[in-house]
Amino acid sequence: MTEIERFKTAVQQDIKLHTTYLRMLDSLMTDGDITPEMAAQAAQKLGFDIKPEELAQGASQGSECVTAPDGKTIGCPYEHYLTWTDYWIRNEQGLCPCGGKHELDDNSVGKVCRKCRLALDERGVVECYDGSGRAVPH
Repeated sequence: MTEIERFKTAVQQDIKLHTTYLRMLDSLMTDGDITPEMAAQAAQKLGFDIKPEELAQGASQGSECVTAPDGKTIGCPYEHYLTWTDYWIRNEQGLCPCGGKHELDDNSVGKVCRKCRLALDERGVVECYDGSGRAVPH
């Protein structure tokens, strides 16, 4: 098993490791973009010897990447949206997983949608909603 395969398997099987990895990516991110270099750095901090070129090659070969309705990718070791929840928070159309567009809750601190309760000024590193807008059980 290659190091990148070992990494992908570990991240898929261990939700705590997956969440830690996504939070690390979130902290490394600049201007909303995640580069192969950032993803490799996060993987290396978790003990995996992965090079940026390996991540870029894996993404170009379609590894576990899903395409969002806006054409951007979700769930790659690096890419635009970290998770489907991240898509629901950050999509340019302001679409809410509960239907329609996000509606701000005037009684909440920060930008929180009153329908789905997602904090719209954060990244969605933990999967709360799937691509269909259904809540994901934890």
